[in-house]
Amino acid sequence: MNLRAAAALLGIALLWGCESSLVEEPGGALELIPAELEFGSVPLGQSKTLRLLVRNRTDSAVVLAPSITGADRAAFSIVAQPAGTLPAGRTDSLLLRFTPTEERRYTATLLIGEPAVRVPLSGTGVPPGGVGAGELLAVEVSTAPRLDGRADDLAWQSTPPLLLTLRQVEPLAQDNRTFRLTLRAAVYRDTLYLLAEIEDPTPHETPNWFRFTGGDAASDANWQLTTQGQDGLALMFPIGEVYGDRPGERFETVGCLTACHPTASLNAYEGGSYPTRGRLDIWYWKAGTTGPQGYADDYIAEGSDGQRFPNERRGDIGNAFEDPNFPPRGSGPMLPISMAGGDNGGLDRTRFLWQPTAVAFNPRAPNPATGRPWSAGDGVPGWALRAQTNPFSSRGDIRARALHSNGRWTVELKRALNTGNSDDVVLRRGQSLPFSVAYFDNVRKYALFEYLNLPSAPRPGHFGPDPPVLWLRLP
Repeated sequence: MNLRAAAALLGIALLWGCESSLVEEPGGALELIPAELEFGSVPLGQSKTLRLLVRNRTDSAVVLAPSITGADRAAFSIVAQPAGTLPAGRTDSLLLRFTPTEERRYTATLLIGEPAVRVPLSGTGVPPGGVGAGELLAVEVSTAPRLDGRADDLAWQSTPPLLLTLRQVEPLAQDNRTFRLTLRAAVYRDTLYLLAEIEDPTPHETPNWFRFTGGDAASDANWQLTTQGQDGLALMFPIGEVYGDRPGERFETVGCLTACHPTASLNAYEGGSYPTRGRLDIWYWKAGTTGPQGYADDYIAEGSDGQRFPNERRGDIGNAFEDPNFPPRGSGPMLPISMAGGDNGGLDRTRFLWQPTAVAFNPRAPNPATGRPWSAGDGVPGWALRAQTNPFSSRGDIRARALHSNGRWTVELKRALNTGNSDDVVLRRGQSLPFSVAYFDNVRKYALFEYLNLPSAPRPGHFGPDPPVLWLRLP
């Protein structure tokens, strides 16, 4: 088969949303695209239809006579098929439908041609209203979603939701609240888009806020550096094999337990969050520090593996997204270092501080957020937001936009399927990838120099789903 014909067949397969593969059985008469049909998770009461391309690669007609066999054959049906024979060199197609009646896995086999070629069929019946427990199905879309923190794009209307209830995962935490999270995924060309909707009535996006209590603004006695935090959403993907510190603990079975909770990691700064062995790609959107800049922070977490990995979690190559806007404790007056200047990067001066245009804090100058002298209740952000000096740096791989409205965060993320960076997971089409997700509510952001003088425990509580391991299925 020449390259032009192969490209045409592949284009047809992608048009119909199929995982594409060419079957070249020695001496076989038929070429099938795809080699097997995986219908994924289908809610009870619904059906899903897929197309199978069939090409006769011989010089004579081939009798097709398709049929379905196997114990679950009643769940699969042929809804459209070619004539009884397929002429030499011609391509035709079949439409097959999967209709589950029970919440379970189904398998069957399509037989086609003489001699018969076997095409495995599979699918899972799940409860109505979702894709299924633990599976996030990414859908190929013809138009990319707008990255604006809204869920009203047409692209999102065609993607099935994964509905999750998040519960406290810290064993010693007393916080028994739950959060509802809905995830959707789409693929446009070479880019993955994720939509997360988190039901949280109170947004937090001003970590370590300086609050002025009144009086002389030059006296740190009249300023309070609060310990309030920010909301955040984190996703964690393994890069290869990842293990925890207990026998048999692999990421595919216990998820982020391999990284966030092992003893060595737990005792490290801010939890460490590195696995006992292996590497993790962590995407961390933070409402007050990375979110206003349009990013999620991109981390690499590396555990022991011979001499290659250094037992740490760190940002990918590039700038940190923020610097503390307060001095180390005990080094002098606890006053803001900077205040908004210039255009403040177009950000709201009452909530954010853009470092590239910031000016030194001047208690005698007007409050730049109000244009008036400092008065009780005024505030200054505790963190200054830094720009990525190189927009192609690996730490800036994940673009993000979020809005809080009607008691929920809507967060949109996008990242290339393959960034070309060794510190990022490769998202391969046609595969299911394990991942974990966590929501952080009002989590304080710590400065490393502050770590030993914290007024509260260094590890914040966070919320995760059950099961802890989710699966992203790519088209």
